[in-house]
Amino acid sequence: MKAFLAILQKEFIHIGRDRVSLFLVLAMPIALILLFGFTISTEIRNAKISILDQSKDTESKQLIENITASGYFQVVSFLDTETEIDHDFKNKHIKIAMIIPPRFEESLERDKMANIQIINDVSDINIASILNNYLRTVFNDYITEYNRNKSALENPISIVTTMQYNPELNSVYMFVPGIITLIMIIITALMSSITLAREKETNTMNMMLITTVKKINIAIGKVIPYMLLSLISTVLILIISVFVFHMPIKGSIGLLLFLCIIFMFTSASFGLLISAVSKTQLDAMMVTMMGLFLPTVLLSGFLFPLDNMPLFFQWLADIFPAKWFIIAIKDVMLKGASFMEIGKYLIILTGMSVLMVGFSLSQIDKR
Repeated sequence: MKAFLAILQKEFIHIGRDRVSLFLVLAMPIALILLFGFTISTEIRNAKISILDQSKDTESKQLIENITASGYFQVVSFLDTETEIDHDFKNKHIKIAMIIPPRFEESLERDKMANIQIINDVSDINIASILNNYLRTVFNDYITEYNRNKSALENPISIVTTMQYNPELNSVYMFVPGIITLIMIIITALMSSITLAREKETNTMNMMLITTVKKINIAIGKVIPYMLLSLISTVLILIISVFVFHMPIKGSIGLLLFLCIIFMFTSASFGLLISAVSKTQLDAMMVTMMGLFLPTVLLSGFLFPLDNMPLFFQWLADIFPAKWFIIAIKDVMLKGASFMEIGKYLIILTGMSVLMVGFSLSQIDKR
């Protein structure tokens, strides 16, 4: 036990002496959450739109008023001809244009329908898709109001949409779990793998292995300090997300921290595995970035929905712990999930940790 505590103390001393790295490790989560929260957003406000109103009757003006009042769009010009649309796309940098046909109000009263043409700038597919959804929402509200005023005797059907778990569509709700995942991987997996690889590179690992200290104690003593730093960073992210971005934590805070600790063990076991197969610190860093960091960004559902990916990549995502952790932490924070409801993900993360630690220790035995 004394030898284990000595290894632990040595690692803490090493971290404390490298004050620049310590500052970066603690400052990085704060910088990331603020940057993601304030600069990266899926919401679009005041998107520029041009409107060609060929009807200019009461209902077309009401529809335009609804579009302007929504806050999603800013009408930059009212066109006279369709030929002006291309000019506005190129010179006024509009994102979308709308053409209201002649006799709009008459078509609604007589035929109970009217066709409206929407022209999108699809140079950015994501923005075009979002703006189309915004317009669809405005149209649905307008149609509901029109039916209520004009067709009360026909008992029209109105559709009410409820946004569950994130009614305001705040993008920070999506980014916070992903940032926590990235921070844990960077601090726990990357730093611990580099530390263990450094011991191997300088041959100090061989000297420790010939002592009476068990190899599992050496590995744990090396990674615990980075796990504590990772836990501190996670708590900082949660505090900022709650008090600055007003993100709710509907589930148990204790369960949330327990889930984070389990994922820290999984990340540390990945770091141990990477150090076992790496000969130098540079090798460990490259393997961590290419084999763990990039798959976490691309295959965890953090930035890109997995359901849109080919089936092969959906299966590939299953072998990376970040996918299961992000699902679990979203369930706890946004849905108020209980221990039993995320039990499946805890078992998967724990099983991954056990397998990777066992394999890593077997590689140490071979050396």
